[in-house]
Amino acid sequence: MPVSRVDNYFDAYRLRAQAEDIHELAARPNKKALTEFVSQAILDRINVQPGDVLVDIGCGDASLLRAVAGMTTNRIGVVATAEEKQRLEPMFPGIRFIAARAQCLPIDSNSATKIVCNTTLMYLVNTQDVVSALSEMVRIARPGATIYIGEIPEVDEYAYYQMYRGTSIVRCIWHLRRYHGLRSALGMVRRWLRAAVGLETIVLNSAGLFYATANDFLALSERSGLILKEYFRHRERANEGITESEVRYDYVFTV
Repeated sequence: MPVSRVDNYFDAYRLRAQAEDIHELAARPNKKALTEFVSQAILDRINVQPGDVLVDIGCGDASLLRAVAGMTTNRIGVVATAEEKQRLEPMFPGIRFIAARAQCLPIDSNSATKIVCNTTLMYLVNTQDVVSALSEMVRIARPGATIYIGEIPEVDEYAYYQMYRGTSIVRCIWHLRRYHGLRSALGMVRRWLRAAVGLETIVLNSAGLFYATANDFLALSERSGLILKEYFRHRERANEGITESEVRYDYVFTV
């Protein structure tokens, strides 16, 4: 279908799993260098050691897990859908992939020494789902484990960045014209024409995103049993260099 319409992120990732470029699973289209930068920044914080059991919840294209191939062989990537798992397994046989929700992980208790959950919790539907996911991280973590939770928005990013949220391609184009200018609108028209002849697939998603201020997220984390080590503005690499996010925070915890 040239234009796919979904109302949740699980279906969106099922569609991403069909893309020719495996990097589509990282949800950063045409920004592979950014994905690698973020993965390395996380690894610099968590200091993976031989013998570590590293669990990446929402592992995307497995960039982070692939980057530690020479550091530890105990690598587990959690994805939301069977389609992602089926796509990743034959490409990266040295990694164990699990299709599961972050709120209910089929992983043994007290088994992980390093846990990463980056750009994942914001896709959960409500606060209770987030609390359940945080509690699962506590359950699977060994005492003293390092838990990195990244890119938690403190505001509704759809509103902040005036992004389109819905399933109408015409309204999407109108929204881009109104809030981002004629060039953005024409860019979407070009994508629509390419999609019409099978050269591209456009995914329109009406689902929202979880967000919480730093104080609110820290309260949820403490309620779930996490112990804060540090938190800071998320950092990204763009054309102008390394910048701090306007709205996203990263957190490092232990148990």
